[in-house]
Amino acid sequence: MRVTDRRESIELCTESGWQAYDLILDGQMDRDTILRLGKLGDLTYLEMLKQPFYRIEQNFYMIKGLEGADRLRVAMLTGHEEILKRVEETIAQ
Repeated sequence: MRVTDRRESIELCTESGWQAYDLILDGQMDRDTILRLGKLGDLTYLEMLKQPFYRIEQNFYMIKGLEGADRLRVAMLTGHEEILKRVEETIAQ
């Protein structure tokens, strides 16, 4: 799987010093990819839900989305945009 597009999130966070992007995928987010992404921070994965939700948190960024979705959101503190590349590389593994 790979990221096909990166869109600035419509939910602006810049007033608090955060930026957010929606990463569009060429497939659906699956459990294995969520677990790989989980290595980038502290993973909360609610797989018992009808549509499983995940969130990965670190001091300077947060990654979140739904299993089965074709997108995820990455929010980061201004100056930590390198996480976008790490997320894209992890998804492509």
